[in-house]
Amino acid sequence: MASAARIKITKGSKALGQFANLPTAFKSPPKAAITKETALKKLTGLKSSPVKQLQEAASLLSQVNRYNIKNDKRIEIVRTVVAYIYSTMAKYYQTYQSKVLSLPESKERREVVLGCVDITEQAAIAYKHYFKDIYSAKTLGYRRNREKSIETGLRILELLRIQQRFMALRHQKLPANNWQDVNRVFFSLLVHDDVDEEHDLLGSIGTWHKKSNSVQQVSHSTAKKLFISIQLFGLLDAPSWSTRLFHTPDAYLNYVEDAIQIHTDDNSELEPGWLVTHVDQKGPPLFQREQHMAAQRIRIDYANLYNRLVADYEALAKMKFIGQFDIDKLSRPLLDLEAIERFPLLETMLFGLRPRERKQKRHAAFGHEDLKLHFSFRDTFDLLMGMANDEVKHKTNTRVFRDKLTGVSPMVTMMDAGERGNTKWEIVNFSTGGILVLTRESAYTNPIQIGQLVSFNPNADVERPLLGYVSRINRPNEQQVEVAIVRFSNHAESAVVYSDQPVGGTGIDGAGVIIFQSMESKWCLVAKHDYDFVPGSPLRLLREDNRTLPARLGNVMLTKQEFVVFELSAPGM
Repeated sequence: MASAARIKITKGSKALGQFANLPTAFKSPPKAAITKETALKKLTGLKSSPVKQLQEAASLLSQVNRYNIKNDKRIEIVRTVVAYIYSTMAKYYQTYQSKVLSLPESKERREVVLGCVDITEQAAIAYKHYFKDIYSAKTLGYRRNREKSIETGLRILELLRIQQRFMALRHQKLPANNWQDVNRVFFSLLVHDDVDEEHDLLGSIGTWHKKSNSVQQVSHSTAKKLFISIQLFGLLDAPSWSTRLFHTPDAYLNYVEDAIQIHTDDNSELEPGWLVTHVDQKGPPLFQREQHMAAQRIRIDYANLYNRLVADYEALAKMKFIGQFDIDKLSRPLLDLEAIERFPLLETMLFGLRPRERKQKRHAAFGHEDLKLHFSFRDTFDLLMGMANDEVKHKTNTRVFRDKLTGVSPMVTMMDAGERGNTKWEIVNFSTGGILVLTRESAYTNPIQIGQLVSFNPNADVERPLLGYVSRINRPNEQQVEVAIVRFSNHAESAVVYSDQPVGGTGIDGAGVIIFQSMESKWCLVAKHDYDFVPGSPLRLLREDNRTLPARLGNVMLTKQEFVVFELSAPGM
């Protein structure tokens, strides 16, 4: 990292050492007020009920923050509670982060995650009060409490990073006031050139992946490293990703030397690879300057990270093109990912590190629309096959074909489909490139994950469903869930692939696929990853009208977690 001593910011800001919307303790402590001992006794008594234990820990911290007691005493109790409950939080985080399915959310999962969010929120509030009490923007005043200020500031950043990661498990973003507090703590320490001193951490929630230990379980960190970790996670919009990938930004920060560097803001134009943020910023750093930005600003250089991601993407593309995979040429952060996750992840990260430019105009939609959504490759194929010729339906109506297509029992799938029929969706807005839809979450909400295939009929006038994929999931509030769908087709239909020779490495013959015309009217084919199709393979396509055509797979156009899209060359189409 660049030396903090070279970063110059002015000290004349009222925001330094202060916090946004910090609640004030207002109650006098009762005679039987909470102590370290009573807090531990309550938590130990709930050891057999970890969910209730988490909720009790959050309640204890909330009570402590309401009592008008000395900050030293408050922090002592908070440290005790957080130290006791941390291992339980870490266990649940690892369990939920490693799973792919995002929706619907079980009652226990919701209670656990919300309990952990409350714990980190309340613990951070206590440390903010302490920081505010001991911090001084003036040099002489700061020196008196220098070590405490650094340690307390670092703990606030660590707790807010943990809160950010737990909220991301529910596809929620860190609130604006906490973003502001992240920046205020960092700038408060940066003004004294004290962001590089290492201190012990509580643990590695949110940054370590159990499968391959891709992010080492570090026992210490600095304010700068924590600040950069929080900023990158938010900049990449990681809460909208598949939860399995949440650790990857930190894995790259650890892997790439000087991945992100911080510099004095010289008011120069922001070239590609640079960002700017300031002491009162209520979100991730910006790709371009805004009017009326606070005077306390820094520039952020992420070129080294970006160049590494580009190199990894090109290396993967080259391996795929020549058909030779060399694991020794992969960057360490990619090693623990499934093969089908690597391309989509790199594409997503590179996209997140570029200024957002909306190409299509979005149109608001009001009220309930006549909208039909089908999530997953299987459900989309079934929907399209329902429009096929009776002879084609007969050929595909075998147990072997259905099991090959889905990998699960048809009975289970039918039961799930019946429950999912209760999910009601609304269109929030739409453009030629996709739609944003909204539902009230329940136990019957469609099972949904990032990168999943979606077919949709936006209204009754659209006879053939359009194809797209889930690009983002967001919870604007506790009751509702938004799903962003990127559209990539006009016409779409089901088909069956046959071959005189094995297709790819698995020899799958008689596999169900989807063919469609892209937005540019080019024919493409959608296949499941486990079909293991290879570009250039000759095929015979059985179409919905019972015609069989020769075809050949072209280049890979799109790769997502559930499917892969190939260009398709077929005479007569």
